[in-house]
Amino acid sequence: MEEGECMNYYERIQNAIDYMEERLDSSIKLEDVAREAYMSLSNFYRMFFSLVGYRAKEYIRLRRMSKAIEEIERRKNTILNIAIKYGYGNHTSFTKAFKRIIGVTPSKFRKQGLTWEFKEIDILNKYYSKENEKFIELYPDIKVLKEMKPMRVAYYCYYGKNPELRAFETMSNWMSKNKIDIESEKIRIFGYNNPGPSNYKDKEYGYEVCVTIGNDIEVIDPLVKTKRMPGGLYAVCGVKNLSINSEGKAIIDAWKRLKSWLEVSKYEYGGHQCMEEHLKFDDEYNYIDGMDIYMPIKLKGACKDESTRDCRK
Repeated sequence: MEEGECMNYYERIQNAIDYMEERLDSSIKLEDVAREAYMSLSNFYRMFFSLVGYRAKEYIRLRRMSKAIEEIERRKNTILNIAIKYGYGNHTSFTKAFKRIIGVTPSKFRKQGLTWEFKEIDILNKYYSKENEKFIELYPDIKVLKEMKPMRVAYYCYYGKNPELRAFETMSNWMSKNKIDIESEKIRIFGYNNPGPSNYKDKEYGYEVCVTIGNDIEVIDPLVKTKRMPGGLYAVCGVKNLSINSEGKAIIDAWKRLKSWLEVSKYEYGGHQCMEEHLKFDDEYNYIDGMDIYMPIKLKGACKDESTRDCRK
């Protein structure tokens, strides 16, 4: 199994950030960055923007400017040499970029002793709860997220045979019809059984697909509706090599590992929604591969009266 196959969404983006940070003073090709994140370029654009809050090119530009300012403040190098080091080519282009971002020229910035910083973003520290080292060694593929925030979503639920396929078809058509830009917008796509099969032999059950949307987006569609999904605490496990019409052994194994981890952890099953985040899509909004499984959790002994929802196991 390749190294990236066990990485979840957050770890892949952290890989990309680490790759960028090591090369801020040299050429960076986003195709290479996406490869480090084990993603296609289009999916990397979407996921990076969704999780980091900046487009990849913008993040590189701001981090390079921050590193350049560190050197300007140290006063050990000329502004021209600093400009060339961080890829601006000449003094003029650096000055224009500097003034656009900071508001003053580099020479005025240095002369007035001003300060400015754009810090490196640490995805794992930002989103993950710190766990006991023993559990990290035993379950390196499972991470506990800090509280996930509520999300507004457009959704469609299909009940019948092959519900995942049918639900994705409807949502893909809706995104295409409404020109939802899956790359440049902070789009995330989740799914879950609703209702789930009563036993593994059931061929008919429900599956709901949810697409995150902003508060300014109005949804007028006979099939697609909107709602707010509550957030909560989750354990996350990444899986790969899937197809939309087959759960696959990888998903089953991931749920087994999550269940095994839960039994020995300080958490118990939570009452909020379990989810699957679908990661890779083609230009026609068709799901290709890659999934993070979100298991709802809470600290043991808390909220014993909460009811749990159906969840794929």
